[in-house]
Amino acid sequence: MAGLARSPLPARAALEQAFRERDHRARRAYSQAMILVTAATGNVGRELVPQLLNAGQQVRAGTRHPQEASFPPGAHATHFDFGDEASVRAAATGAQGVYLIVPETVDTETLTRALSVMKEAGVERVVLQSGFGAGQGDNPLGEAEDAVRASGLNWTVLRPNWFMQNYNQMFRRGIRDRHEFAEPAGEQRTSFIDTRDVAAAAVAVLTQPGHDGREYDLTGPHSTDRHAVAAALSSALGHPITYRPVDDDGFVDFLVSTGESDEEEARGIASIYPPIRAGDTAPTTPDLHTLTGSTGHTIEDFAQHYRQDWQK
Repeated sequence: MAGLARSPLPARAALEQAFRERDHRARRAYSQAMILVTAATGNVGRELVPQLLNAGQQVRAGTRHPQEASFPPGAHATHFDFGDEASVRAAATGAQGVYLIVPETVDTETLTRALSVMKEAGVERVVLQSGFGAGQGDNPLGEAEDAVRASGLNWTVLRPNWFMQNYNQMFRRGIRDRHEFAEPAGEQRTSFIDTRDVAAAAVAVLTQPGHDGREYDLTGPHSTDRHAVAAALSSALGHPITYRPVDDDGFVDFLVSTGESDEEEARGIASIYPPIRAGDTAPTTPDLHTLTGSTGHTIEDFAQHYRQDWQK
């Protein structure tokens, strides 16, 4: 009886050791994998590439114009175009994971075929950058999510909220030249997220096991209205910046008159503001902290870090 009572202990120790070895092998496989980043010159891509390199990953930076792109040493620039299957295959061959950013111009059929080509090329998992609230209504990002789930690849979905970086890109000239920005957002709040934090979350799910079949809604630490954004910009720049609430026509006029956009593009951007006016982008979530251990940058952090962008 004494021998029987002691026997489970070695067995349990051996089982725990086996689990530890399995987890170690999984983490080592992730850390040694080549990762393809699509839209590598975009808002998140240009933050993600250096963060992956800093994490010791092999990185292939996909872009439609690799000859014009500039990436940190260690990143391998490669031609990637969803509509060009040969480029998708070449970029995906040898990559185990893909960070997938799907342009609005790519339809579901084209995306589905590209995912099939990736799988044929040996890709095992894909992390899709979707958007906050993508599952609501008729949303192309929701269709992209469905395509990824049906691809037969291991998948993870990240849904970041509105980027803080819209203000040093889409509204840069208005803030610089007119000391204002205009949006059809009313007085509603948004839990803006910094693209540096989206990239950090992407690094976590791309380099660590345990995220297959998971969906994460990513927000910044606070929900703020646009007047608070203007206050943060005012503090960083040392002079008043004003938020001007407008309707869709006023928004289009603002973007066109500041030279940030043509009318067609501005109308397209205006069409995605209804969820903001409905308050759907106001909630905050714990998912960023779950993935990275950080609550993320505040709008004040963002404004201070990028203040030179509004002085060019």
